[in-house]
Amino acid sequence: MEHLNYIPEWAKNAIIYHIYPLGFFGAPKYGKDERGILNRLAEIRDFYDHFQKLGVNVIQFGPLFESVSHGYDTIDYMKIDHRLGTNILFKQITTELHDMGIRVVIDGVFNHVSREFNSFKDIQVYKEKSWRQHWHFVDFSRENPYNDGFDYQNWEGYYELVKLNLYEKDVREFIFSVARYWLEEIGIDGWRLDVAYLIGTNFWRKFRQVCKIAKPDCLLIGEMIHGPYDKWVGPELLDAGTGYQIYKSIWSSINSNNMYELKSVLERSFHQEWGLFRNIALLNFLGNHDCTRIRSILKDDRYILPVFLFLLTTNGIPKIYYGDEIGIKGVKTEQSDDDVRRPMPKSCDEWPSISSEILRNIQNFILIRKNNHALTHGDLTPVFADNNFLAFIRRSTKQTILIIINISIEQTEKTIPLWNQNLEDSRFVEILEQGGEKEYFVRNNQLHISEFYPCWGRILLLQ
Repeated sequence: MEHLNYIPEWAKNAIIYHIYPLGFFGAPKYGKDERGILNRLAEIRDFYDHFQKLGVNVIQFGPLFESVSHGYDTIDYMKIDHRLGTNILFKQITTELHDMGIRVVIDGVFNHVSREFNSFKDIQVYKEKSWRQHWHFVDFSRENPYNDGFDYQNWEGYYELVKLNLYEKDVREFIFSVARYWLEEIGIDGWRLDVAYLIGTNFWRKFRQVCKIAKPDCLLIGEMIHGPYDKWVGPELLDAGTGYQIYKSIWSSINSNNMYELKSVLERSFHQEWGLFRNIALLNFLGNHDCTRIRSILKDDRYILPVFLFLLTTNGIPKIYYGDEIGIKGVKTEQSDDDVRRPMPKSCDEWPSISSEILRNIQNFILIRKNNHALTHGDLTPVFADNNFLAFIRRSTKQTILIIINISIEQTEKTIPLWNQNLEDSRFVEILEQGGEKEYFVRNNQLHISEFYPCWGRILLLQ
């Protein structure tokens, strides 16, 4: 990311911790089930020490705005959900996190709203006479499942989620005012933009201009699942996009003992000559509020350390979904996301038995990432893969680092070919601080390591 001048410099060093607030704090599933305001957000202060020990420097809050249920069915963009607290409380928390050196990014769900949103309710009451019918895509010649007397566009067939008409100037200006309010008045540092791939690039181009005027170093992350990411991410668009293609290949290649798959995806994405995404930044993750948790996906608990080793040494911006750092399990089903959105245990007594080992190593991986310029800013070059091994090089103007990941469940040795890398007679030093030799030499364009521990790896710094 060293050459990407259009994204904030702090974001190149970012390690994001993703919280789904309504689940993290154990709020009721529906807003109507709780009367009055309950300041659940204040409970985040119980986790400040955990955030600092873990080493994350950005908190991404999932949907916070007043909503009907899960947060993506917004009622009021200008108000913290009453199940979580108030704007005043959230501003205090944002300030406190800033004082700890932690930035704040929040979800912006601007493609659709709930049926309780004021513009839609106006249409329900006044039908064709509503002065706000242009805020949505309404068809009065048809009926919808709620028998409102009209049909309307929604998100993927879910009539609870009413599509906004962002082609209309006053709708766009309203969303821009929302963006400015949270950046300027509350002090957030950026937006994670829901289903950004469904919204036209002209809107995002203007949205970027508005946000960068309000806060020049804010970070704009688009949710990207399908299509060419660089359609929505770039110097005049969003700063980064979510790397779903890489996410899938991480666990798929490990579960199938086929590290060729991950190497192929890395080459297709980041090769310095033909990589599709070599000139944009991607947000890499092992899980989120929409996915089965990584420990539940992996077929063997021993794979948990190699996947985090990859996440925290690959290029792009790494993100950790709350609870994954202590090995919480959770399975998404066709019927429900509840299992992957459960409350975060407050006490380590409630953590899984393997949590201390996972957490200790993730803390070390994060520290290594922070302390090495090539891991935060460098390009990525895949150099080798077989069934159980993946090796790639991270290069910046200051450092060269070779990362080797082993998913074999047995101790082994390996020779890594390094052809065409200009590394003959080079010396590498281990910085992962584990047993075995500390120095390794490239001979005949190969690097031999006599000892690889099961489901582990090496981080080697070129001297």
